[in-house]
Amino acid sequence: MQAQTETKIVNGVNVTQFFATIDSIRENKDIAKFNFRAHNKWVNGTENHTTVSDFYGACRTNERIKPHTFVKDEPELLLGKDKGANPVEYLLAGLAGCITTSLICHASARGINIESVESTLEGDIDLQGLLQIDKSVNPGYQAINISFKIKSDASDETLQELIELAKNVSPVANTVSRPTPINARLEK
Repeated sequence: MQAQTETKIVNGVNVTQFFATIDSIRENKDIAKFNFRAHNKWVNGTENHTTVSDFYGACRTNERIKPHTFVKDEPELLLGKDKGANPVEYLLAGLAGCITTSLICHASARGINIESVESTLEGDIDLQGLLQIDKSVNPGYQAINISFKIKSDASDETLQELIELAKNVSPVANTVSRPTPINARLEK
């Protein structure tokens, strides 16, 4: 008779399942391949909505019970009606969520208890690039700065190591910080 494995939860993360997932991927690397999808529709002016409803992962298409819709618009200063965060703010939100999730999962795997995590992100954009006033100006963020406040009984050194690890393994951080091809085409 096999002994039952006790489920270990740290920081709300099922660490038992986390390590089982790692073991499964080591046995079948195809499980690790994911394809996320988004459908965007322009509404009016600077407003558009993006819906995410399904994704491919663990060798199958996964349908969400309820799709998620993101409303994007620009503030009035940038010709919008401010009906939602603008796309570069969504990028900061995605980066914050991805790095925080990575930090919590890896802290949990190491048995490090985290009481709270807060982060502040900011980045500078020069509109001269977007508006093609000066083509030498990058239209994207010049840099993104993140500061963390973490409550934990772990040492500051350990927490800084976790921040660096999370930044290094975060898919969003890697997409933003490394050249990633974007292929765009007109579809009929």
